[in-house]
Amino acid sequence: MWPAWSALFGLAFGAVVGSFLNVLIYRLPRRLSIAFPPSHCPHCQHQLGVPDLIPMVSFLIQGARCRHCRAPIPWRYFWVELWNASLWTYLWWQFFVQDYSPLSFVAYALACSMLIAIFFIDLQHYIIPDELNAILLGIGMLHAVFAPGAPNGWEWASLGSVNWQNALIGAQSSALLFCLIAVLGRLLFRKDAMGHGDIKMVRGLGALLMLPAAFVGYGLAIAYGAVIGIAWVMIRARRAKRQETGSEDEEEPPYQPEPVGSLLTMCLFYLLWLDVGLLFFPRKVQERVYTALGQVDSDLPEDALTEEETEPGMLPFGPFLVLGAMTVLIFSAPFVDLVRGYLEYAGF
Repeated sequence: MWPAWSALFGLAFGAVVGSFLNVLIYRLPRRLSIAFPPSHCPHCQHQLGVPDLIPMVSFLIQGARCRHCRAPIPWRYFWVELWNASLWTYLWWQFFVQDYSPLSFVAYALACSMLIAIFFIDLQHYIIPDELNAILLGIGMLHAVFAPGAPNGWEWASLGSVNWQNALIGAQSSALLFCLIAVLGRLLFRKDAMGHGDIKMVRGLGALLMLPAAFVGYGLAIAYGAVIGIAWVMIRARRAKRQETGSEDEEEPPYQPEPVGSLLTMCLFYLLWLDVGLLFFPRKVQERVYTALGQVDSDLPEDALTEEETEPGMLPFGPFLVLGAMTVLIFSAPFVDLVRGYLEYAGF
């Protein structure tokens, strides 16, 4: 085990990775290369140097503005770096100071970083890039393959111990559960009940957390969604009353839910992991396949190419899944005790 001061390495590495996450959050939904051109200001296009790229520090020293053109920089950049640095510090402490499991540190730290990127992309654009979902799934499966028996707090449950069989069961069971929610919701309410990105994300969460922890995380996501969602609706309703001008809103095109046949086809597509294999083909091939399956791959609107901060309309479910998964991952001990206590009380 490492000395306590070594957690500073987790802080430094997490901050640097957080800076890279900001690149992913901006470029992935816009289908821009994450390598070229190098980091630059989206307003004046000036290439950023070392003084501009020190995580968190540069942002605060420059007053949340570009050093060259003084254009405002969204606060998201700071919060992403701080959030990721905090998580990496905690995980370093857990897997290098309190215990020694470097493979688990790498897996959970990278997975948390992917979840942070998913959180902000889905919150702003209502999409979850397939690349991030595939990486999340890969991290979960590789961790189970190369670190079998790694401690995760859920070893007492037969499906909770880390091994590739449980990871596969967790991935498939999670995807199947959310596919059923999507199909039943579509049939009962005649509306789209679950986003495709959410189905693909829980597949990765199931592989990473294993089934018992993953299901607790999904329950927490629903609780977060209920509390935060209701509060958000109330806040928006109050703002809407204040901003009423009497002008008529433009008519929106009629809502068309996804055909049931198309949804069933895509659920099978995800359960067979065909979407992951498709990522190895050129984007044009991917677009043709999804078009043939009845999936419209629309580009982001032109105003999304700016970096101005905008608040979301209705909140997507993906960010709540992120919060639920992270809560279980970081505070596993109390939830383990809670679940075990309930099972003992119920006579299992």
